[in-house]
Order: sequence, then C-alpha cells, then structure tokens
Amino acid sequence: MPEPMQSSNSNQLTYGEYLRVAELTNLQHLQSSPPHHDELLFIIIHQTYELWFKQLLHELDAVIVNLRAAASNPDSRDEIYEAARLLRRCTEIARVLVEQFTILETMLPTHFLAFRGRLRPASGFQSEQFREIEFLCGLKDEKMLRYHEPAPEMHAKLEKRLREPSLRDVFFEALASLGVMPGLKADATEQERFEARARAILAIYNDERGHRDWIDVCERLTEFDELIVSWRLRHIQMVERTIGARMGTGGSSGASYLKVTLDKKFFPELWEARSLLTEA
Repeated sequence: MPEPMQSSNSNQLTYGEYLRVAELTNLQHLQSSPPHHDELLFIIIHQTYELWFKQLLHELDAVIVNLRAAASNPDSRDEIYEAARLLRRCTEIARVLVEQFTILETMLPTHFLAFRGRLRPASGFQSEQFREIEFLCGLKDEKMLRYHEPAPEMHAKLEKRLREPSLRDVFFEALASLGVMPGLKADATEQERFEARARAILAIYNDERGHRDWIDVCERLTEFDELIVSWRLRHIQMVERTIGARMGTGGSSGASYLKVTLDKKFFPELWEARSLLTEA
C-alpha cells in the first residue's frame, strides 16, 4: 500500500492526504455521452462494494490465521475469541452489502437502460474480489478462472486461492484438534467427509458448556453465510426490478443465472448439523 503523502506546507498529515480524497473522488469515469445523471451513482455503488470486498478479504485472512493458531494450541481461548470477533465484523459488513441495494434501487429502470449499453461487455460477474471471497471461503470452481484471464495478476491470485486451504478447511482442521471429528478412512468419499464434519459440529453444540467459544465461531460463520445468500437474493431482485429477464451485459443469463447461486453456501456442514440436532 502506498505511503500517505505529506503536506507540502508542513510535516502534519491532513485528512485529505491520508485518505487520498482527491484521487478517490476522481476515479469515477462515466461512459455515457452526454453524461447520464444516474451513472455516477451506479459507479460509486459498485466501487464501494469492491472496497468492502477488500476489507472482507483482509478480515477473513486474519480469521484463518487465528484458527490455525487455535489448532496448534487447543487449550488457548484467545485465538478463538479473536476469530469470533473478526467474524462479527464480517457479518456487519455483509449486512451493509445487502442494504446497499436499497440505494441502487432508487434508480429508475429507464434511467439505467439509458447508459447500460455502454457497459458491455463489462459485468459484475467479473468481480475478481467477490470470486476471491468465494474461493477463500471454500466455494471453489476451477471453471470460473477462465472469466478472469483478461486480468493476469488477479487470475494468478485466484489460482492461488483455488489451490490453498480455504477458511472452511482450516476451520475443520481446528475442530479436529479438539478431538470431536469422527475417524475417517483414507479413501473416504466426499459425502463421508461432509457427514463427519457435520457430526463434529453436532458434537460442539451438544457440549455447549465446554465449547461456548467454538459455538460463537459457528454462529458467526452461519450468520455470514446467511447474509451472503441474502446478498445474492437482493441482487436477483434488483436485477429483475431493473432489467427484467434481459441477459447480463457480460453475456450471462442475468437473473436466471443468479437464481442458481442461491443454493451455494460457504459452510454447508453448519446447516446440515442443524438437521441432526434432536429435540430435548
């Protein structure tokens, strides 16, 4: 990250210099000609999303660091507390992401269509940072890499995320250090691994007194997952409200494609464990 610039008149850092306000507010370049009033809103909304995505990646990476530390020292509670604290921040950011659609929905469909044609073939589908969040959390699909080939640096970063352990993997490695993970054969199937992970979550919830800190992490991960699904749903509703059943600017099927993503969860074992809980 570049070092903040110092004032030419003194050695005291100013608000504008620290935040690079002049540069930041000059990053909105409209494609419409003559400039359409609502295109500025459209750009700022999406740039804001990308800034929040950057913060989420920063926090989720820190969660992974803390979970790895917890796995190597199961008796320590500090790392679990910190993981839960950072995940709480992630859920609040995700909540903002969902609510931000409300602002975008103040734009009339006719106003968006007035400049939409200028955006092709750019598409939100190409957001490298959101794809990175998906890969980091465990929702990995190698086929998606081809959509990011035009950006070699980001393509390499996504490929790295694809190969390295995800937050989901690290979380269950940490749980294994507690001794709650059922034993598995070396040739266990993906379904058997999934069921073993769900049973490990079940064991945690069934021992609330002994695992309150871990349950807090589980609840924060579940809430984050829930909010991301809410974000996907609001995205679908916003697209349908704005362009109906039209294809996306990047060539996707628009809202029809987005509906397929609603079944995608980052931490499905956390949801499966709830089905395994028995009534008292």
